Amino acid sequence: MKRIIAGFFVAATCVSGAALADDSGLYAGLTLGRSNTGTLAAGVAMMKTTDTVLGVLGGYQFTKNWGAEAFYTGVGRWTAQDPAGGATASGKADAWGVNAVGTLPLSDAFSLYGKLGYANTKTRATGVMGALATDLSANRSAATYGLGGVYNASQAVGVRLGWDHFGAATSNLTTPGVKDNYNANIYSLGAVFKF
Repeated sequence: MKRIIAGFFVAATCVSGAALADDSGLYAGLTLGRSNTGTLAAGVAMMKTTDTVLGVLGGYQFTKNWGAEAFYTGVGRWTAQDPAGGATASGKADAWGVNAVGTLPLSDAFSLYGKLGYANTKTRATGVMGALATDLSANRSAATYGLGGVYNASQAVGVRLGWDHFGAATSNLTTPGVKDNYNANIYSLGAVFKF
């Protein structure tokens, strides 16, 4: 993980181009984050709730205050157990979607942002009760939102620190056909490249 973070900063010093402070233009980015998964359902004990996740994004800045971006990101791996029934489950989720992005420049080098959009999250999960394994995979479409800040490391590269919230779902551990919603938060560091 330290090598990937170092790679972000090396890329930030090697790329040149138009200033991120410009009012408009295309941009793309990579993110490295840590996810934290919420409780799957009442009475379910989460045994592993954090995971390292990677993401990619691309967007267009229409003005210095407004833009839009599309993204694909890992949402994290988790394991859970139902203490009453002895069932266990494990899963991994990924999300794709779009966001409207509002930006508040504080200076040429620093800005804050807020995101609001839509995400489709796909969870691939398996549950085990006794010797019987069950597919618990499910999709969920829900609002997504986030906050963060950007430091313009060079004319073409910004370093982004952010928090994002996603809604996801899995089939119930003990009741087939019932879907349980859960949430995940991702705290990430990223590099954004302006074209």
